[in-house]
Parts: sequence; structure tokens; C-alpha cells
Amino acid sequence: MSPDNLAAQNQVEGLQGERDRWWSLAAVECGNFVVYMDGFIVTLALPAMARHFGVGLPVLKWVIVAYLLTVTVTLLPAGRLADIWGRRRIVVIGMGVLALSSVLCALAPTVGSLIAFRILQGIGGGLVLANVMAEITAVFPKQERRKAMAVNASILALAQVTGLVLGGLLIGQFGWRSLFLVILTVSLAGLILSLCVLKARPRTQDRSAMDWTGAVLAIVATSAPFLVIERLSSAGLNLASLALLIGGVAALVLFLLVERRLPKPLLNLSLLRSRAFLCGSAAAAFYFIAAVSCYFLLPLYAQLVLGRTPVMAGVLVVPLSLVLTATSLTVSSLGNRVGARTLSTAGMLSISAGLLGLSWLGPDASTAAIVWPLVLLGMGGGLFHPPNNSATLNTIPPEHLSVANGFLSMARNFGQAIGAALAATLLAHGLGAAGADGALAGAVGARLSGQPLDAFLGAQELAYRLAAAMGLVGAVVSVVRGAELPGGAPMGPMPVATVNDGRRC
Repeated sequence: MSPDNLAAQNQVEGLQGERDRWWSLAAVECGNFVVYMDGFIVTLALPAMARHFGVGLPVLKWVIVAYLLTVTVTLLPAGRLADIWGRRRIVVIGMGVLALSSVLCALAPTVGSLIAFRILQGIGGGLVLANVMAEITAVFPKQERRKAMAVNASILALAQVTGLVLGGLLIGQFGWRSLFLVILTVSLAGLILSLCVLKARPRTQDRSAMDWTGAVLAIVATSAPFLVIERLSSAGLNLASLALLIGGVAALVLFLLVERRLPKPLLNLSLLRSRAFLCGSAAAAFYFIAAVSCYFLLPLYAQLVLGRTPVMAGVLVVPLSLVLTATSLTVSSLGNRVGARTLSTAGMLSISAGLLGLSWLGPDASTAAIVWPLVLLGMGGGLFHPPNNSATLNTIPPEHLSVANGFLSMARNFGQAIGAALAATLLAHGLGAAGADGALAGAVGARLSGQPLDAFLGAQELAYRLAAAMGLVGAVVSVVRGAELPGGAPMGPMPVATVNDGRRC
């Protein structure tokens, strides 16, 4: 073959490879879209569910928290299963579970069965989400990865907009059950696209490599904080609360001991020796603890305090998502000129400032008073997500990408679940038992007044300020991640890779 023909062939193969990469991105982002939309679309429906089932916020919060918690505890085992069975197979199974559970949620006869089906939905979401960033990191070269991560952040923002706006429209026209038909539709689309586009890749682990002991201990350790929060909200600090806390810590210690001794652990602890990976994962957790309070509280504030319809409550959050998308795409164009530490730290500070602004909202806040803090929140998310995700995974060996992505996604979703649980618990505690039951059950457009209004605003202020403090902690964590080298790799200790037989290399 002549040099000219060889060059032409290489160019064609390069273009084909580039198209394949972006089609793979489209496939996994369908899963990313539906999982994050699923987490936000139900928030607007809480008042409608309260009227339908006759229960209050202390029970209904689990429709959201149970889903987010299940996604969280599924992620790490899902990452290992992807290493054993292949990412394509796990994504396809996850999309199928999402589709099936959406039908079950739409038909749920009681609030208890709805929560149970939401747990099943969380398992499907975890199987999908564990592989999104791993696939991005595997198929995109480093010079294109930040752009792909920006698309990932933009899809997250689009999922929020779609969930809140479309959710509000559907609740008003067809009732809360119609929300799950939207999730069903997107899940089926993602399932078809994944089957058609994603490639089956060679397994990196054999089937005997699944660490079920570590998986159970990880689930117990991750679930314990939510049980402690629930006990503290209902009974205060007592022996049962302390026992749950001690049990969670013991499970965490046992998990680390088990993982350290196994030749094929669920989590390769050498990954935690990378300061970039550890700090990036922790910063992501604090980001979501802080930011999710807005997505939980603001739709309720708009409906219960301002008297807006569900669709107008959803529209109110649109500026946040639009600014997040625009900022993410702008950040990706900076390339390696500005390091992840600088960008992500600035993002966390912007998040804290926006949450502090939301804490000042009163009984008759204007749209302008609501929008400017949302703009800061959107800028913060756009500055934080692409560089943090890219820098956190850049140093991970290919054979550990699925587990590393599972750990990072677990940290992100742990933050979401903790943030939602804290916001809901503070709000329910502030309203009191009677107020928490009655506040959500009012007619559409009815506004709180008197003591329930004061209690709602006081609890909301406390929740936002606690979230702002968590954002500042995240900024500190982001600062200590270390500077980046010109090529994009963070400076500091590098993770020690291991091969299948457990040897260090």
C-alpha cells in the first residue's frame, strides 16, 4: 500500500474511531440522563403524593432518599461486576431494571410498595451509573476527555431541567403516576441504544473475583449514616443512635481490613493512595451534600410558601441548569490552561455563596431574589464538575476504571442522598409532627401561614446554611488535592496498580 493510501486509511479509521467514541458517549449518557432525572423528577410530586396517600414528609422523604441510597450502595459492587462481566452487559441489565421498576412505581397501590419499587429502581440506576464515567475515560483520549466530561455535566443539568419542568407539567395534567412513564420511555430508549452501540470489551477479572463479603460490609457502612440521621430526627441522641453509629464505623473498619487482605478486593485500596483520586471523590461528595438541598427545598418552597403550581415551581430552577450547562462547556474550552484545583475550588466557593443567598428567602421573595443565588449555584456546578471528574480519574489504570468510577459515583450519590436526607429531616423537625403531615397536603396554590410558615422558613434557613458550610469543607478538600502537571495529571502520590494475581507493579 502506498504512503498516500495508508495515510488516507488511517484518517478514515481515525474518523470512524472518533464517531464510535461519541456514539458510546451518547449511549451511556442516556443512562446518566434517566438516573439523574429520576432523582429529581419526584421532588415536585411530594405534595401530590401526600394528598393521595395521606402521609407526610417523614414518610414521603423515603420515596427520594431510598432511591438515592440504593443507587449509592449499588455502585461499588456494580463497578466490580462490570470488571467481571463487562460494562455493556451491566449497563443493559441496569436499563432493563429501570424500565421494569418504572412500570411498578406507576402502578404502586400504597406508599410502602412505592418505596419498595423505588429501591428496585435504585438498583437499576446504580448498575447504569457505575459505568458512565468509566466508559468515557476508557474510550476518550486525555486531550478530549475534559470535553466529554463537560458533556456529561451538561446532561446532568439537562436531566434536572427535564425532570423539574416536564414533571411539573405532567403532575398538573395527568397526576404523579405519569412521572414514571417518562422514566420508562427514556429507559427503553437507553436500553435500545446501549444494545446497538456499546461494545463488549474483554473481561479484566474472572468470575470468582467478586468480593461479596466486602459488598455486604460496604452496604452496611454506607447505610448506617442514614439510619443514624433518622434516629436522631425521631428520638434524639440515645443508645440506639449510638449503637447504629458504632455499628457503621465497625462495618467500615471491617471492610477496610477485608479489602486489604483479599487478593481480589471489591475496592483496590491502592487507589486511595492517589491524593487526586481521594480528594476528588471527597470533594464530589461534599458538592452534592451542599447542592442537592436546593433541588429538594426550592420546589417545596415555591409550592408551599409562594403558592406556585408544580410546573412554575419547576421552571424556577431552570436558570441554575442553563448556567451550569453554559459554564461546563466554557470550562472545557479552557483545556489544560487552568488546573482542576483552581476551577473546582472556585466552583465550591460559588456553591456556598449561592446557598447562603437562598437562606435569606422570605415569605414573599421576588423572582430576582431567587434567581441570582441559582446563577451562582449553576456557575459553581459548571466550574466544579468537568475538571474534578477528569482529574480524579486521569491517574487510574485502565484495569481499575470501573471500580474507580464506581467509587467516585458512590461518593457523588452518597452526597446526594445525605443532602436530601438532611434537608428533609431538618424541614420535618422544624415543622413538627403535625405540621410535617399537614404542610404538604394542602390544595394546589394554597400558601402556608402563621406558625407553619415561620417553622418552614426557619428550617429552610438552617438547612441552606448547613449546606453552605458543607460547600466550604468541599472547597478545602479541593485545595489539598495537589497541583496538576502541564499534561493534566495531578502531582502527588500515584496509585499503585495491581494485576489480577495481586502483585504490585
